[in-house]
Amino acid sequence: MIIIKKGMTYRTKLIIFFVSAIIITAFVGVYSYASSRILMKDITDLLDKSQDMTMLHSEIEQVQRITEEYLLTRSSDSLQSFYEYVNSISTHSDTLNSNADFNERDIKIINLTEMVNRYLKVLDDTIIAKRNNKVESYTAYYKEAVKQYTYIGDYIEGIMTSDLSESTKKYVELERESARTLTLNYMMFGITIVLVIIIIVLFSFEISKPITKLATYAKEISDGNFDVELPEENSSTEIGILYKAFAKMAVSIKNHINEIKEKQFLERTLIEEKIKNLTMNHSLKEAELRTLQSQVNPHFIFNTINIGANIAMLQGDEITREYLMNFADIMRYNLKGLELDATLEEEILNVKAYMSLLQTRFGDMIDFVYKGPEEQTMLDIVLPRMTLQPLVENAYIHGVAKVENGGIIKLEVEKEEDKVRVIISNTGPEIPRETISLILQGKYRDSQSKSKKTGHTTGIGINNVLSRLQLFFKTDKVMDIRYKDSMTQIILFLPTDNSIFRGGAKKDV
Repeated sequence: MIIIKKGMTYRTKLIIFFVSAIIITAFVGVYSYASSRILMKDITDLLDKSQDMTMLHSEIEQVQRITEEYLLTRSSDSLQSFYEYVNSISTHSDTLNSNADFNERDIKIINLTEMVNRYLKVLDDTIIAKRNNKVESYTAYYKEAVKQYTYIGDYIEGIMTSDLSESTKKYVELERESARTLTLNYMMFGITIVLVIIIIVLFSFEISKPITKLATYAKEISDGNFDVELPEENSSTEIGILYKAFAKMAVSIKNHINEIKEKQFLERTLIEEKIKNLTMNHSLKEAELRTLQSQVNPHFIFNTINIGANIAMLQGDEITREYLMNFADIMRYNLKGLELDATLEEEILNVKAYMSLLQTRFGDMIDFVYKGPEEQTMLDIVLPRMTLQPLVENAYIHGVAKVENGGIIKLEVEKEEDKVRVIISNTGPEIPRETISLILQGKYRDSQSKSKKTGHTTGIGINNVLSRLQLFFKTDKVMDIRYKDSMTQIILFLPTDNSIFRGGAKKDV
């Protein structure tokens, strides 16, 4: 109980009242703080456990993804990452297991760590089987790993759901305790307010009036009116500072919004310019293709005619006629234009004519083998004109021609599920993996910008063929490059499920 003696000055009474109010408020605050800290510690522990579960789940997702990546690519980087994640998961799992008690949740944690250890063992068996090229073994292990991965994910989600429910209960309990503390605070504050009500009345009008005005200005700004002008307020130093700061904030927000609008306008303009540039580049590419189509290497024409004349002189008219007819067929096929599509059969006939010229020119140094499909209808599939000949030229220029004793070029057509596979194989040097990667990414021509080597009759590079096939069939998976049985293979995958066949109708292949 506070005792006010007579003779105390008003200042002393105010000090006693304020000190008493502070002591009461501090007591309530300490009590509230201590209660809240106890509950918050429980919630923090649950959140830490939930974080551990989240981290473990994330690492398991990563190791599953890296395992799939290694099975597809057999990359050494993937293998290294796999073992790093396995060690991390094992350490994390052991930590969870060592911290586990004998309550319901910790028993689930123990079960989880055992499942994780089994899962890591299956993944390790999968990697070992893959490295030993045991296809059936690593396939079976991988299926089991996927099954366990799914079950572990569900199990972790169940634990996290239970943790969330527990956190919610703790939060409700904290909220109730806060409500009780708040009620106590209100009571103490009420007593304190009664003691200082006279002082508040004296200052309320001076404080409330400018703040009410400031709230009105804030409402206008929140409604989008940033042109509101705030008058100077000198009722007190603190209110004056608040008005000036609010005015600067309003100007800053207005300037920032104007900057955003200006930036959006510039970005919109830039996007329009990019679209125009892309359209222009597309037109230039078409013009370039048409120009390349209309050009034929003069040196090749000269060599062809010269060889034809020599054959006419040395061998007789029949060989000359066949040679020149093949040459004329190639020229005629080239001059039809890239804008016209062709059937696979027309492309193969053009390749045969081209190989006939090469064999006539180089004799036994070049061997050409053609293996046709079992079903004739497969040859009716339509594809971009001048697709196969540039690839055959590439096989000769960068493969057979590099070998002193010549070599073999093969052309095979076969069925594979819903696709037609066209395989162009050649002996000769192996293409570096870096070059294969650039070709399949469509970057080979850019990386070889200083080189002028292209097909010696078509002027069309392999990058051009890849781009036209992807645009024609509307898929990126149309080409692959491999080195098998001492031969470089360029494999084309021509879809048949949505392909157009000669005559404008689809056919079952």
